[in-house]
Amino acid sequence: MHTSLENLFYFRTWIQLTLQQKWRQKAGILSCLITEDAMQGHPEELGSLVEVLKSGMVTSDSGHQYKLQSDAKCDTMGTLWRILGVNNGAQRVFGEATGFSLLLTTLHSFQGDGHSEEPFLLVYIKVFTYLLRLMTAGVCGNTINRTKLHAIISSHTFYDLLSESGLLCVDYEKQVIRLLLEPAQNFFSKAYCFEFIRRFP
Repeated sequence: MHTSLENLFYFRTWIQLTLQQKWRQKAGILSCLITEDAMQGHPEELGSLVEVLKSGMVTSDSGHQYKLQSDAKCDTMGTLWRILGVNNGAQRVFGEATGFSLLLTTLHSFQGDGHSEEPFLLVYIKVFTYLLRLMTAGVCGNTINRTKLHAIISSHTFYDLLSESGLLCVDYEKQVIRLLLEPAQNFFSKAYCFEFIRRFP
């Protein structure tokens, strides 16, 4: 027999899983709407995806907030980078919505978790990989966005957060360097980005 405390734990876990699933469905619907909105006449839709990733929280229909789990974060970032890869207007909105500050908020969230053990680093590097590929899609063929990303990556804040994330360890430092080089390549073109997105579903 489960105790009342265990039952409460299972119930909360079920609610969180259900909410994560609903969020993924909502993100998928928003993806279709944003992609079709070539002129980005409704930038709030893309902005809402960025804000959820920044806060790391989703709100249920009843108004309760729950933490966005790592897999759901990766799904949302994947949704965004597909949008940015095919919609120039979305790139502009992403930059205006301070989407590149996700580098800072995401790295800061790793500190908030308070874990530096191997299982957690494995999760962090997965999220960081999706994050950097989102950044890459955001700067492809866009000089203004490239300048915004450069300002963040060259900041002391980014350096400090990355250093404290635990990712600059023997197991992951090469992968981190490679990921940081991807958006830094000046020869990136839209054609390259399409191939890039296709190779990393």
